[in-house]
Amino acid sequence: MKKLISAAASLAMAASMVSSAVPFMTGAADSKGLELRTYLDANGKEVSSEISADAISAGDVTIPVGLFLTEGANDSQTISAQWTVKSSDGDASNTYVTFKKHKVGSDYFKEAKDVTLADGSKGKTTSLIGFAGKIVNDDEDGDYFSSSVAGQEFALENSTSANTPNAFASLAYTGPTSGSYKWSGSKSDDYPVYVVDVIFAKGTPAGTYTLDFCDYAPDADYPDNLSNMIETAGGKLTSKSGLTLKSLDITVGGASAGTTATTSTNTTQTTTQTTTTQTVGTTTPSDSEIDDKFIITPADVEAAPGQTVRVAINCENGNNRKAGQLVAQVIDANLPIKGATATMEKVKCSAVEGGCEYKLIGDTWYCDTLDSGEPQEINTSKAIATFDITIPADAEPGVYEWKLDRFHVVESGYDGIEFDAVLKTGKINVIGDGTSTASETDTTTTSEATTTATETTTTASAGQTTVTPGTKLYGDTNCDGKVNIADVVVLNKYLNDASSYDMKAQGKINADCCDAKDGEGLDANDSDAIIKSIVHLVDISNGCTAADLK
Repeated sequence: MKKLISAAASLAMAASMVSSAVPFMTGAADSKGLELRTYLDANGKEVSSEISADAISAGDVTIPVGLFLTEGANDSQTISAQWTVKSSDGDASNTYVTFKKHKVGSDYFKEAKDVTLADGSKGKTTSLIGFAGKIVNDDEDGDYFSSSVAGQEFALENSTSANTPNAFASLAYTGPTSGSYKWSGSKSDDYPVYVVDVIFAKGTPAGTYTLDFCDYAPDADYPDNLSNMIETAGGKLTSKSGLTLKSLDITVGGASAGTTATTSTNTTQTTTQTTTTQTVGTTTPSDSEIDDKFIITPADVEAAPGQTVRVAINCENGNNRKAGQLVAQVIDANLPIKGATATMEKVKCSAVEGGCEYKLIGDTWYCDTLDSGEPQEINTSKAIATFDITIPADAEPGVYEWKLDRFHVVESGYDGIEFDAVLKTGKINVIGDGTSTASETDTTTTSEATTTATETTTTASAGQTTVTPGTKLYGDTNCDGKVNIADVVVLNKYLNDASSYDMKAQGKINADCCDAKDGEGLDANDSDAIIKSIVHLVDISNGCTAADLK
């Protein structure tokens, strides 16, 4: 089990980032800045920075504010930012002004928006689009945004370390060490790094409220590491070495009626900063650690022999548990249909906000669902996981009952509460006439991430590549003519114990797709490359390098 990081530990990481003290040589291409600007509301409308007296008298007013990165080169390796709210003529205390964060990739807009990004990825999505990433197709719940940088975002009541008693926001983002991410738009600030709702309570006193950066040194041991800092391979950039910081003024009671700021009935959510960090253990739960109201059931599906059927895994959550990490496992040998295989081509967990993704480690799928160190609510109306079951061509018709081999939940990132779910059976109806009445959303015969080969050269359909035996197909570890998660499983088994797993010579050549050496250089980078190619983060059709994975 992976270690889970608490909000306090992540906040400390946001404050100190990297400890090296490398001077930064500035130039035109190195110019970078962090700016706070008003952003679109949930209806996709521009929001004003002025709140009329009528609006604040009628109810709470929410001003979405985005943190934007301005840069001439996409080479930021880390981004750290912290800011608060001040007012010399109003009252910026928590009584009147609070923050609520929106994580990039989470649902934001009330209705799906048509989006086309600079890399050509496009879709119809309700996701909050970040400054670096792409639109990913999801057949179950529509399209969503996948960020190419990892981060921790916070919106707190205050911050002792930043010496502010008022609302406080921060983030710590880490991009690829090579700085090879791509902007979502044509320039870095076409989309925000993330968004914070600034909520002004009904009756907030008139005045000017400034969202201002907290520029200080969080760690006394590293006085050059300031709270707002960007690092590249060339060194660090702070307010002392060319990083520009642009604050935002919001006026209350000074604008005419009709301002685009909207009233709302938001309930202020507060976060208490935890001061201790505990990690989750790795012991297998006993029977007493099973939650009999947390129930996992595969949906009933229908498929023909030789077909791959997509199965939604449904969840009941009678105790309203939250999730810090989900663990799922299906062992092929335990499937009731001899020769059937189970993979998880669709890695998104729709039941948790933000589009968390499952990742394969060994033969088990892990999904970290912490959001800034906090466990998340589980939406039981959506699939908590999705497996693709491949039915062998010689499967006998009939109704087969099956269930997951394991579904384990880590409820909290602080006290390490862990439990196993109750596993119930679903049905796979294998029909015998070679046709299927399963709905398009439940069944798939090919996927966008699959490359198919036949023994003779034929015309390939969309999204498929046709090859002949012996042709190198990067990623096809098991030599079945397709590139999918099954190939990752085979490669990982071989990497874990090559002596006990006999991989074909052609499979070794195919698997050696990262810094290829015709099968002589197999390592974890090859496994990582195949995984990332399946979700369209890396193109391995002609091989790739280790730098492409960062």
